[in-house]
Amino acid sequence: MNNNPLRKCTIAFALIFLSSCIERFEFESEGEPPVVIVEGFISDISSDDYLDLFGEPRLFFVKLKYAGAVKNFIDEEISGAEVVLSNDQNEHWDYTEDVNQPGVYYLYYPTFKSEPNLKYKVNIKLENGEEYESNYDQMPNEDYRGEINVEETSKFEKVSASQDFVIKSFKGLDVNIQLPVASGDAFNYFRWDFHTTWMVVAELIPRSHPFGVCWMSETYYLDENKLAKQKGTPPNINLFFLKTSGNQSTKFGLSARIRQQGISREHHQFWADVHNQEAQADLFAPPPYNIYSNINSANPEKQAYGFFGVVNEEYYTWYFDKRALSYVPLYIEECFVVFPTEPAEWCRNCLGYDGINKGAEITNIKPDWWTF
Repeated sequence: MNNNPLRKCTIAFALIFLSSCIERFEFESEGEPPVVIVEGFISDISSDDYLDLFGEPRLFFVKLKYAGAVKNFIDEEISGAEVVLSNDQNEHWDYTEDVNQPGVYYLYYPTFKSEPNLKYKVNIKLENGEEYESNYDQMPNEDYRGEINVEETSKFEKVSASQDFVIKSFKGLDVNIQLPVASGDAFNYFRWDFHTTWMVVAELIPRSHPFGVCWMSETYYLDENKLAKQKGTPPNINLFFLKTSGNQSTKFGLSARIRQQGISREHHQFWADVHNQEAQADLFAPPPYNIYSNINSANPEKQAYGFFGVVNEEYYTWYFDKRALSYVPLYIEECFVVFPTEPAEWCRNCLGYDGINKGAEITNIKPDWWTF
């Protein structure tokens, strides 16, 4: 298996744009008064650092909106707010609202990054005068870069068949991470998420053609993220399962950018509570006030939820290589079909690839980081 992790860069003072890096947390409730929802974080990799790593721009952001007390029954962006980042050394940075995305506030400081041993918080003042503030949060001081490894396996899935369901076994890979031995007796807390890119080949034209090869990216292709807390010698942690049987996305090349965040105990508690609520049936889901939040209102009669966190980050770029499998995966033939079946239009123009999900992006420009 081609394991090609990208090393984390460490430069002087910086911040990031994470347009899709934080999983959405949404609450909803009918008949409840609206509450303020806050989403955002900063890390120790700056926008400039990220640009050097992946050739892609990112800025840190804070998102503000109103919601009901349980799942976004009210879903209204909060525009016109004043949002300020500060640390415990009395330094301040202003966020600027995006004119094209109301309620999204970017930190336009491309070399800013969170510093070790400093605590950070955000202060928010709405147009109506309401004020909100996060608790201070601090990133872990130690970086734990692990090793990505894979294991061939198979899993069972329930699939529909003739108005019924049958259980089928699918071959695939477990992608795991082995973290280094942790120092000290305290727990360390981690979160991983994934950004997936794969090649789309228009097989009825040469690959050298401008529309012969494309790259499809989708944040939620691997629709999950992982949490862990560990001390001492950590176990081999499973990050995700990638199906190989009949998975057209793996036919020509697929990569998962794995982001590892070192987070505080409070930040871990927030995500653990969110996952717990998502995992329960709606009827028995706990109300959102059981979810840990570090957002406070200056007015005790006003409610706010969410978390503003400070994290350290490591990135790994893992490539799927079907040649390394002990078997030959099977794929559905989509372009070389037999008359009277017509091949799909995208077989002659990869930019027209069928089935692009909301939030997915496709380009015929090879990403700078793609080395497979």
